[in-house]
Formats: sequence, C-alpha cells, structure tokens
Amino acid sequence: MTVKDILLERLTKSQAVAVVSPKRRLLVAAGAGSGKTEVMARRIAWWIGVEEVPKQDIVAFTFTDRAAEEMKFRIRHWLERITPAGEELALGGMFVGTIHGFCLTKTREYWPDDYHNYDILDEGARAALILRGFHGLLGLKGLRDAMRLGQYATLESFTQAYDQLHEHNRFQIELPSGEPPYRLGAEEREWCKKAKLLTDVGDSPEARAFAVAAARYYAYLRCRRFLDFSTSQSEFVRRLCADRDRQTRLADQKLHLVVDEVQDINPVQRELIDMLVGDFGTLTAVGDHRQSIYGFRGAKVEIIGEFWREFKAASDAEVVDLEENFRSTPRIIDLANRWSGTIGAVRLMATTPMKHGNKTRADHHESHVALVTFHDRQAEAAWIAEAIRILVPVEAEGALHDKKDGSQRGLTLSDVAVMVRSSTDVRTYMQALETAGIPCVVRAGPDLFSQPEVLLFLAALAISGGCEEFVGSPINPKSLPNRIQAVLGCAPRAETVLREAATVLRRCGLAFDRIVEERLLFAARSIRGRLEGKRTAARISAFQTPRLREFLSSTNELRRVFPQQIYHMLLSEAEVDAWDTCEGRGQAAMFHMGALSGLITSIETPGWTSVEDYLWQIIGLYQFGAEEGRTEEQPLMVQPDAVSITTIHAAKGLEFAAVFLADVNARRFPSSYARRTPQLPLSGEIVRAIDVAGLADNPEHDGERRLLYVALTRAERFLFISHSGRQTSKFVRELRDLMSEAGGLVTGDPEKLLEELKYAPKEHQRDVRIVTSFSDLRYYLECPHDFYMRKVLGFSPTIDQAFGYGRGVHNLMRAVHSDPTRWARLAPDRAALEREIRSLIERGLFYLRYTTGEPAGNMRSKGVSIVADYVQRYTAELASMTFEPEKEFESLIEYEDGGGGALVSGAIDIVRQDDPPRVTLIDFKSGDPDSDMHMKLDERQMQLQVGLYAVAVKKELEYRPEQGLVRYLDADDPAKSELGVPLDEKALEDAKRTVAETAKRIRDRRFASGPTSAPRSLKNKIRCAECDFGGFCGMKHARDQRALRERG
Repeated sequence: MTVKDILLERLTKSQAVAVVSPKRRLLVAAGAGSGKTEVMARRIAWWIGVEEVPKQDIVAFTFTDRAAEEMKFRIRHWLERITPAGEELALGGMFVGTIHGFCLTKTREYWPDDYHNYDILDEGARAALILRGFHGLLGLKGLRDAMRLGQYATLESFTQAYDQLHEHNRFQIELPSGEPPYRLGAEEREWCKKAKLLTDVGDSPEARAFAVAAARYYAYLRCRRFLDFSTSQSEFVRRLCADRDRQTRLADQKLHLVVDEVQDINPVQRELIDMLVGDFGTLTAVGDHRQSIYGFRGAKVEIIGEFWREFKAASDAEVVDLEENFRSTPRIIDLANRWSGTIGAVRLMATTPMKHGNKTRADHHESHVALVTFHDRQAEAAWIAEAIRILVPVEAEGALHDKKDGSQRGLTLSDVAVMVRSSTDVRTYMQALETAGIPCVVRAGPDLFSQPEVLLFLAALAISGGCEEFVGSPINPKSLPNRIQAVLGCAPRAETVLREAATVLRRCGLAFDRIVEERLLFAARSIRGRLEGKRTAARISAFQTPRLREFLSSTNELRRVFPQQIYHMLLSEAEVDAWDTCEGRGQAAMFHMGALSGLITSIETPGWTSVEDYLWQIIGLYQFGAEEGRTEEQPLMVQPDAVSITTIHAAKGLEFAAVFLADVNARRFPSSYARRTPQLPLSGEIVRAIDVAGLADNPEHDGERRLLYVALTRAERFLFISHSGRQTSKFVRELRDLMSEAGGLVTGDPEKLLEELKYAPKEHQRDVRIVTSFSDLRYYLECPHDFYMRKVLGFSPTIDQAFGYGRGVHNLMRAVHSDPTRWARLAPDRAALEREIRSLIERGLFYLRYTTGEPAGNMRSKGVSIVADYVQRYTAELASMTFEPEKEFESLIEYEDGGGGALVSGAIDIVRQDDPPRVTLIDFKSGDPDSDMHMKLDERQMQLQVGLYAVAVKKELEYRPEQGLVRYLDADDPAKSELGVPLDEKALEDAKRTVAETAKRIRDRRFASGPTSAPRSLKNKIRCAECDFGGFCGMKHARDQRALRERG
C-alpha cells in the first residue's frame, strides 16, 4: 500500500476529503462521534508523509491536556504506519497541546531574558495570591466597598472582569521602568503601586477601584514571575504584535495549524490563530456549534459561525461536514437530532443532522432509551444503582454491547456514566452507588469540601490559625456554612465541625476513636498557641509526631509558617495511616485528603506565609475551596472496573455505552444561574466591547440546550434521562414528545425499563497508556507507595525556604550555555565574571519565592560562586563548542507485553554538539542545600536518567548520543565533579527496559510495597526516615520507622 492508501483506509468520503483537502483554510464541522480526532491525526500525518511539511512547522491546539495526549498517540500511530522500517519516527518539533500551554512555551522561547523563569499560576494559587494582597498591595478593599460585596464575591467579580479584558485583548498597562524587582517586601510593593491601567474601564466608583487593583495585580504577577491562564495568552499576542522580526520569521515558516473545539475559543485566541496562520499558513479548524458549552467563561460560539461564512465564500477555503455518528445507536442519534432542532442558529450557519454511521450498532429494545420520573432524588439515585447492577450483574458478564469491529462483548462498570448538570448534585448519586457496593470514580468532583474527612482537617487547620467560625453567604448553596449544614447538620463553628465530622467518620467505619479526636483538637490548639507566642511545653509529650513536638518546643521566633507542613503534622496526629491500607472508604478518604493537600500547595505557591498571613491563607483556602475545590479524576487509583460519576462539562469528549443523565429538575437544568448576567466592576463602552451580557445564557436557554445535547451524545447504547420532585423542568416537558417521537419510552415506572437484555463475557481494556516523566518514575523506583501517595492520591511534599535554589542555579547555567563564547571570554577576570552573573540575578533568574533577607542573599551568593567556578573550569569547552540548553523531549516507550505504552517527557539540561549528530548529554546537580534532600538522586538513578535522555535524543531528536556526563556543580574535590555515564546500546536497552517495567507496574496498580532503595543519608537506616509522607504512610516499613523514632 502507498502512504496515501494507508492514510485513507476505512474512511468515509467526507472524512477522506477533510484529510486530503488542498485548501489553505478548512473548517471541519464535526458532529458528535464523527471520528474528528482520527481525521485530525491523519491530516497531520498526510501533511508529513505526502506533502512533506516539516514537523516543526505543525501546531495542533487541543482544548485539554487529556485531548492532547490522545492526539499525540494517534499521530504517532499513523506516523508509525507510514514510516519505513528502520527509520525513527518522532513528533520532532511539532507542538500538540493547549493554547495557553503553547503561549507560555513560546513566550519563554522567544523572549527568554524576560520570561524564562515564569510559571503558570493555577486558579487556586491565583485566589491565594489575590487574597494575600487583598487589603494591602492590591487595594481590593476599595472595590469591595464600591460593589458592596463580601470578600470572596469581590474576588470572583474582579478576576472575571480581569480575564475578560485579557480574553478580548483589551488589557493595556503601563509598568514602572526597569525590571520587576526580585526581592520580596517593600521594593516589590512600591513597584507594583506605580503600575497604571491604560484601558478605559469606565468612570463608575467600581470601575475606578478595579483599574487600580487590576494594574497592581498584573504587576504583582510579573514580580512573582507568574502568568495566569488568561494573561499567558494575551501576553504572547501583545509581545508578538510588538516584535516585527519574530512576526516575519513566523510568516516565513508557513505554519500548518490545527485547532480543535473551535466552537469554544475566545476573541484573543481567534486573534492568535489569525497571527499564526497569516496570509500563507494553513489552518484546519474543527468543531461543532451544537457542543459550545463554555460561553460563561467568555467563549464565543459566533466565531465558528464566522469561519463557516468566510470559508464558504473564499476560494482558498472550504467547509467539510462530518455527518456520520459512529458512536450511538439510531434511536439516540434521532433523539439528539430532534433536540438539536431546539437550539438557535449561529450566524446563519447550517446545521447538518447526524446520520447513523455504525451499521452494526443497532437498537435492541425501546426500553433502553428512556425519560423516567421519580418521586424524589433518593429514589432516583437508588434506581440508578439498581439499574447499573442489572446492566453489569456479575463479575464475568455484562449486558450485550458491540465493539468497534462489529463483534460483541459484555458491559463493564467502566462503560457506565452517571451525569449531572452541576457537581453540587454529585453526592447523592455517589452515596447510592457506594451503598450498593458499586465502585465509582468521580470526574471533576465530588465537591471536595462536602467530604466529612476534608471538613475534619479544614476545621483543624482553622483552629490552628485562630479561625473560630466559618463564614459565607446564607443564600449560596456552595458556601462553607451551607455545606457544613448539609453534610454534618451543625453550626459552622470550627470545633463543632471537627467533632461532628469525627462522629460521621466513625459512623462510616473509619478508624478514628475519641482519643485520636481529642489529640487532633489539642494539636490544632497547640499550634495556634505557638503561632501566638504561647508555650505549651507541659503536654508536648502527648503528641506522637516528632516534628510537631519539635515545632511546639522550639524557642526560636517564628517569622514564617508553612501550611503544608502544619497539615502533614495534623494528618500524622490523626493516625490516618490506618486509612491508607483500607480499601473502599479509606482509600476514598485518602484521595480526598490528597486533593486538599494540593489546594494547600496552591495557597503556598505565591510565596512565603508570615505568621500574620496564616489566618488569611486558611480563610482563603476555605473560601476558594468551598466554591471551586474539586477532586481531579485519578484513573490509577481506582480499580479498572468502576462507574464514572461526572458533570456534563467534565464528560466532554468522552463516550460511554450507558449514560444515566440524572437530576434534570426545575431550576437545576436549565440552571437558574445560567441566565444571570455577572456583576462586573466595569462601565461605559468597555461593557459592550467585551460583551458582558454574552457571559449569560440567552432567553431561549441555548447555552443550556447545547449542554444537554453534549450529554445525549455521550451515549452509545443505553440512555436514561431522569428527574424528580413536584416541579418539572422546561427541558423535561420538551423531551417528552421528542423521546416518544424518537422511539424511546417516557415513563414513571422504572420496572418497564431494561427489558430483553442479553449478556456476554466482559472484556477489560488492556491498551492502557500512561503519560509520565522521569521525575515521576523515579519516585516509583524508590518506593511504589511513595509514588501512590504523591502521584495517585495527590499529596504534596512540604515546602521550605530552600525551595527554588536548584532551579535558580539551572537558570544561570542555561544563560551561560545560551551564549557560551561570551562567558568564556569573561572567565579570566573573576570579578567581571561574578558581576555578569549577578546581573542575571538582578533580572530575576534566581527568584526565590519562599526566602528573603540574609538567607536569600546567601543562597544567591552561593549560586554566583558555583556558576563562576564552572565557567572557569570549563572555559575551553565553552569557547569551542555549541550547546542546546534545556532541550525538551517526549518519547514513547512500549510495554514489553504489548498492552500500550508510556509517553515519557522531560528536559535535558544540556545537549553538547560534539560533531552532530554526535552529541554529549550533560546533567547538572546543583549542590542543593540539605533541606532539598528529597530531590537528590543516587548514582544508579542518575545513570538511568541520562540513559533515558539518550533514548529520547536518539529516537525523537535523531541525534547519536555517545556519552553522558553528570556534573556536580558544588563538588569540593574537582576529581569528583563529574560522573561519566555509558550510553552504549546495552545501556540504552537497559534504560528502556527499566522504564517499560516500571510503567507497566504503575499500569497494573502495584503500589502496596515500601521502599526499594537505600536511604540517601548514611545516618538513616531506611528510606522511610527521609520520606515526605512518612508521618502518615500506612506501609509496614513506615510504621516501623515511626515506632523506632518513638523509642529513640
């Protein structure tokens, strides 16, 4: 077969047209289940294999990281199919990922002197940063007074207005002259206060207050070396607009761009797309206006309508409709088409009904697609659990379903999803499944702060910070007091919450006796006393945790606290290690507490927490967490066979054999909140320019209709829409006729459903693919349960003041190797050399978020010294060779049993160009302070790390690595400053085998074992003594280590 034949095999006519289209601009109007990811992957492979487009000239934007991972695997599959045997296949310099990920990557790449040290600030960390400066630096108290809102409502209004300015590229600012200061404290505050917003946001009191806060917030981000999601996109666009040379180079590159989910892009993303494509690039836009569900965030469904109109009329463009739905049965497709007819048109864009594409996927019985009524939600949830047991009644068999190749199999629990409009509605259904003994995993939920174990530790943290009572809006169901009332039935006083949560946990069967409850409460009070300068030495011996005893007994003045460290001490005192090895409810509790650990990391991310700030950080934690706290899906934690409980938004892009769309009740679906226009602190022309009214749904509820359409089209064979209560949703009233017309059942008697089922043996998925990094894999190699705690459950290590030192040194080394001959010329003059290194520090390349004053100065001085030593030691090499610093890679390593593979990513410190393609790989060890001990690798791990890098360089970058070097930057003995790593074929094969075996064990969920490596420090007998989670790990080794320390 030719390359063309391979890439077009088994495609429909319209799919083939989309793959081979010669048009410069293409819109693929892709209906649900139409195979759009496959079409995009094959079109990219067509560009490479047929049109010979260089891989580095291809960019593919996906909506989520998960979609990017799937796209990468698909592209690799087709490149493998068309690449001759013996030739290496790789994605090369192709970018596949989210738009904000691309913007951050390219901002760092194009303007490294300004942005190399910048990170993305996630939503939790952003809330913490804003709340940290709410009353002081940012001046948000003025905005709160002007809007007459509470603190968190003010934060929400502020961030939404700020984001909309960026997402419409209407944010213009004037910063003070000079580099953003890198020292924390007064210098930073004064610089930020001089920032001025140039965008006219109106003259109302709210708008004037917003202008002050917005300018200072942006300046604050720059000082702290952060960009948030919205800023990262507009920042790249603004810098690109001002850089004519870079624009010219992009135009000469003639990029080939694919944009998925184009129905959910915003105006600044449209502007970015136009800039990247220009007059000579190639654009493939893929989307479906019926599935536009992010209008409340600023996405404009009208953009896909504009593409459709423009491409229909242009000679260099075309529109291809993918009409066939290969996912669903005819009855589900018919119902979805009928519902689609209730959605308003978008800019005169034609809506092509879906056609049944999978002829082997026929309906078995009318009772398998239904609209069903219940008296109340508890009855509805109980029936859903019962129905799932009917569909999957035994371990070996499930209801009959067809595979993509036309053969048959039985359903597994992982084929089933329970979907709801809002995550606040998840808990009832989760409890019903748990009661029925049905394993489940919750995507984008459940609400973290509705879990009793989370409320327990949140109360303990509140007590430790001096917060005696939780406050929140009485009319907001998400506010923490309302959650506490719903879950625990008590007043929102912190001590009361702790005791009631403890009672609920005992009732759930978790080990948490009253002695432990009292000790946890006493620990929280004692920590509060220590923060207030009070001594509690008389009863310190009552605590089990050595670190807590040390913290409480210390007489040193406290200048800063580390919230994650306090959380870990509380976990240890609560003896949650007993839950760690407990299946079911214990495992779920640990998962939720791991998610809380991640949120605590977010509040620490912006910088160090002073004693005075700690209370406000805890208040910010519970305010943000109550509104936004979600547990992310953790597929490695759950058993392979588990039901998904999910919001519709979280289910976008997924498919399930059986879908239970629950809780379609009045005011819930369509949501009564969706029609509310947000109250933003803006006035005048800008309100119209950024279309504030468009953030709310229209009077016809088209946004909510699209959301329901997405839910319907997730189903392959079984679809049950259920509702309860006295009032009936507008959507249910409309669905009754549509369901009947499509041939489904409308009933109030669930006994009439699921008739004429046949069963077949189950088949579990074996092609499980893992996306990971060497950093992640080495945790497993050291201790499988450490990996489980860290990467599966989500517990974060504690942060201390040395955090960031190693990165600072690496940043300086990157700068040196980016211009090596210049630094070689500086080497003979030590004073001049050190001055130049210090100038890099002045530009912020050695930024320490958690350290200030003399300790920070000492760390930076040490960094200057070891980098200067390096330049003088390797002057000849720097003068004569070229280097690629921080070379990123992704490499696919397949399991030896053929059941999938691991996509491993990383960054090589230095690729030294010896005689290309001959290269040497260099990895630096920066001589981190002892407090950064957990980042250190032993010699065996270093060899594996460099070996893995060599595999990637050879396979993905098409170099020929001949040697590896590990350089110890702070070695006292020059003879010990370098470790050679062999990179012969055997070494590379050994590295691949180790990675493949490790990834396979992770795939198979083999986490129940302790450390497999020796301790890093000779003073310790076992690795557990150095573990970040040793205080609450349930493995026997960790329990023994704790007992040893108690005796010691």
